[in-house]
Amino acid sequence: MAVRAWLSAIVDRALQTLGDAAATLAYVVGLVVLVAVGSHALAWLLTRRRTAAWVWGYWNGVGAAILVVGLAAVAYAWLAVGLATPLGSAVAGVGLLLLSAGLWMLVPV
Repeated sequence: MAVRAWLSAIVDRALQTLGDAAATLAYVVGLVVLVAVGSHALAWLLTRRRTAAWVWGYWNGVGAAILVVGLAAVAYAWLAVGLATPLGSAVAGVGLLLLSAGLWMLVPV
């Protein structure tokens, strides 16, 4: 009987590990799909002729707005949420990406 309980415990632990791995894999696949759909939608929006003409015409204004939104996101993550929390670090990361994109748009290359 002891061997049967021991074997059952091993099988339960293996199934738990498999379930955890499947959940992590599903989470990662979901994030990849979310990023792919978002980037496809943004690329479709920006490659339309009217949108591209508008962005080209207001390039400095769009860059300044992106820079300010990024700075606000970093400040919010730092002061309100806290950088040690997962949400705060995610918001700060998005803010840094926006800051760099806005700065890249404003600085002539």
